[in-house]
Amino acid sequence: MTPLTNTTSINPELVEKFLKTLMEGIFIFKTNKEKSLAVMRKYLRGASQEVLEETYQYTTVEMEQVPYPSLQVITSGLDILSFQYPQAKQTDPNLIFDPSFVRRIDQSGFIAGLYKK
Repeated sequence: MTPLTNTTSINPELVEKFLKTLMEGIFIFKTNKEKSLAVMRKYLRGASQEVLEETYQYTTVEMEQVPYPSLQVITSGLDILSFQYPQAKQTDPNLIFDPSFVRRIDQSGFIAGLYKK
């Protein structure tokens, strides 16, 4: 892994599709508790109903409807990645931080439209 320095290979349409899918997933998670608990139950095998409920409640409060990137989160992610890929420490998080995609989707009304359903 080498530091990200070339952003010319970014496919804006693919990034937008990915982000819209992520935003729809957040919407479903926040608005369909039973479905969300069923998925959590499947992947968190052995977790008690109490743990699932507490996790769901905490996560719905903490999870933002509009997932703007955070420089702090990107930096933490690079730190974690550096355990397996030491080169991640050399990556400038500012080269990864780009809120313009989320801003464009947010301003288009896409997210507001999800929550109006």
